[in-house]
Amino acid sequence: MKKFNAIIREVKQTQQKINELEEKTKQIRNTYKNIMDIKERHEKMKTVENDIVRLEEKKKDLQITIKILNSNAKIALYNEVLPVLLEVLEKYKNKPYGPKTEQKIKDEIKEKTGCGFYISERYSSQEYHIFPLEFMSNDYNIECGTKYIDGKQKKLLEDNKIQVPGLNDLTLYYSSKEYIDNIPKRIKDLKRIYKKAYEKQRELEKICSEYNNLTVGSIKNIYKDKNIYPNMDI
Repeated sequence: MKKFNAIIREVKQTQQKINELEEKTKQIRNTYKNIMDIKERHEKMKTVENDIVRLEEKKKDLQITIKILNSNAKIALYNEVLPVLLEVLEKYKNKPYGPKTEQKIKDEIKEKTGCGFYISERYSSQEYHIFPLEFMSNDYNIECGTKYIDGKQKKLLEDNKIQVPGLNDLTLYYSSKEYIDNIPKRIKDLKRIYKKAYEKQRELEKICSEYNNLTVGSIKNIYKDKNIYPNMDI
């Protein structure tokens, strides 16, 4: 697993490649936009059409790459910050999580990791919130907490007193936990399965049309984008 900062550098490099592709696409389009004669312009468009399609496909791959890198970055940050976080919290174990203690913990974690931190408690949910302070966006913000094991969950706060679970008791919330090493292969697999899903949807659309052509009166139609139940809904 790469370090968080190394992944962020990759994100920036990938974005630069996207910018370069967009500029190249713009230059290609300019080769026919300024042609006044409509027929001549159309002919020129046809000659560069394949180049534009190829560049747009490359751009899409790079955009997917950034989304995967961002996911990887959150996982890397989680793995880097959590051991430090738990070490800091250990000093305050069983102490009330009041404003002064909260600020001391924030300051120490900021100094050691460059991240902001707080613990939230709402209804039955308790979470750690970790966010790198160098970013204005929330792309790399992390929410995490303890796992449910046999229907039970260790507390982060007990009567507002700080508890310190083990590293193995914790997990990321609301985001992927899978770190992807081979990004090009993942993109290839995503596009392959997406194409398969598209083809199956077209097949389903045709079947729905065949069925709907047989319905009469108040018999309900079926649609490709609606649930189709095992027993015919009439």
